[in-house]
Amino acid sequence: MNVRRRGEGPGGEPAASVQIALWGNFGALNLGNECTLAAAIANLRAQLPHVTLICVCSRPGDVATRHGIAAIPIASGANGESLRGSKPLRLLRRLWAELADWMRAWRAMRGVSALLVTGTGILTDHGEGTLGFPYQLFKWCAASRLRGGKVLYLSVGAESISQPLSRLFLRNALRMADYRSYRDAHSVAVLRRNGMRTEGDPIFPDLAFSLALAALPPQAGRGARNAPIVAVGLFNYSVPGPGDADARAAYEGYLEKICGLIGWLQARGCTVRVIIGDLAYDAAVRSDLRALLQRRDASLSVDAFADAPATSWQELLGQLEPVDFVIASRFHNLVLALLLGKPAISLSYEPKNEALMQQMRLSEYCQTLDGLDLEQLTDQFVRLEKNADSLRAAIAAQVLVNRDRLGQQYHLVAVEVSAT
Repeated sequence: MNVRRRGEGPGGEPAASVQIALWGNFGALNLGNECTLAAAIANLRAQLPHVTLICVCSRPGDVATRHGIAAIPIASGANGESLRGSKPLRLLRRLWAELADWMRAWRAMRGVSALLVTGTGILTDHGEGTLGFPYQLFKWCAASRLRGGKVLYLSVGAESISQPLSRLFLRNALRMADYRSYRDAHSVAVLRRNGMRTEGDPIFPDLAFSLALAALPPQAGRGARNAPIVAVGLFNYSVPGPGDADARAAYEGYLEKICGLIGWLQARGCTVRVIIGDLAYDAAVRSDLRALLQRRDASLSVDAFADAPATSWQELLGQLEPVDFVIASRFHNLVLALLLGKPAISLSYEPKNEALMQQMRLSEYCQTLDGLDLEQLTDQFVRLEKNADSLRAAIAAQVLVNRDRLGQQYHLVAVEVSAT
């Protein structure tokens, strides 16, 4: 879908005064989502200095504190009263509450020029169900349209969509868009498999590649340091539920392999920095890994190992800045590492990781978590070290391309949302 260039001012510049609502799963303690939102906020303000931003998100309090903008909840949530009484009465209360939520969305979109769905893998029903993000996205897009506002999707990702009703909601939410772009060809393929039209919709890099350079920590040279520092990212892989023996075995196998990787790196003389990307899901994995490492080596050296968790995307960048190499699973752990020019290996849990690594010309440095082979991983790391200088140059060049392309997209979007 091509961006319409209506309402441009002299010199092709967009008009200034607009109110924009940013929509997404923000405030939920996923650091990748938060850096995506931060990038969108900074770049929209650069393009539209007088813009007023609000965020429609999962946890408004966290967003307001982290990003300093007004925020409202995606859904009001059911109260205890709606769950009492007979089934017909509960249904009636649910319908009344839903009608009230539609009215809340309609009121919130008053005066809003555009609803922007800003990055992340939001086009999915995985972990949410049909009445989660698919339905809520449809609702807010409809509210924006009913209020005369526009709907734009910026570098969004699509993941698994399993329910027919989810497809219906997402298909209609996408149809309401004035502009759509996706962060990779994998997302386009997912949508096409689910019967959604994407002809003419461009692919732009993940929005985190557009984080303001002023927000990045200063790059420091390696100096006289000989031993490399390697960041190892954790992921809540196959977290077991009560009585789920297969998941328990898979989870423990994952921890054993990560523990073995760390032991191999330390035996090689490397310093290891453990990183996480989601405060809600990865903290327990970090604790379990530390306990396993200490059982294996009670005298775990603090000089060669660090695992204090980052609590913000800025802290995560600070942890990544001094490292030489990154081995990670979380998508935005990889994006931030590449943004900093770090050669990386992906231990993928979704095809989006492979799409990212292919774009960055790092496909040979990928494995899936389901088939994780420690011997292959150590071989990949040896090659990563050997090719480090050429990889850093190639990564830096592609990052510049990504940033330039995203700059073009922000300008086009600014023109679109300020058009009369």
